[in-house]
Amino acid sequence: MAASEFNEITEIQMSLQLAEHHLQHNPFQEQLHLSLSLVSIARGSCKMIIRPDGQRAPSFVGALHIPADRAVMQATISLAQKPFDDLAQKLRQSGPRPINLLTTLDKPLSVDYNGILFIDPPVDAAITNLVWTIPLK
Repeated sequence: MAASEFNEITEIQMSLQLAEHHLQHNPFQEQLHLSLSLVSIARGSCKMIIRPDGQRAPSFVGALHIPADRAVMQATISLAQKPFDDLAQKLRQSGPRPINLLTTLDKPLSVDYNGILFIDPPVDAAITNLVWTIPLK
């Protein structure tokens, strides 16, 4: 395929399928485990783990790993405790449509005009921004 048949993207749109709040009491740790389907990429999903981090005020740190051999991305996000608590509360509310997430990466990905992502070798990217769209009732 010619290079002109590909788009370079730095944003991935996702739709929330499942959210779970995991609590471990000894030692106390909590995490949000999210399963997201990809919207802006034709096939695949993303498993995201979000953790509170008392050192992160007011921003966040995020990373995304895209393996070359599987259609499942893995993302990890560290948020300050208050934004973590706020997000967990918002995820509990059910709305008329699924929650969407727009993730911005620090490096471009190659996607063809059919939305197929081409990865070789695996990609590790920093997540530079998260935009949540949470429908209201």
